[in-house]
Amino acid sequence: MPAEILFPVFSDLIDPATNQKGNDMAKPNYQFKKRQKELAKKKKKEEKRKRKLENKAVETDETEKDPTISMEDR
Repeated sequence: MPAEILFPVFSDLIDPATNQKGNDMAKPNYQFKKRQKELAKKKKKEEKRKRKLENKAVETDETEKDPTISMEDR
């Protein structure tokens, strides 16, 4: 018995749903990749914004607690 009968080559198989040979490779989903990249950028930007707000809040708390000589007191 020939080996092709026992072990068919996958590229020779026909997909009954599409009636095409199965040697087509899957196409990459560029829209999905782009959306994921945009979401990652947006998340990173939001985290950076929050860090800046926290740092600003800490700085204002420190300046209120630390009475230094200002320009008006001179």
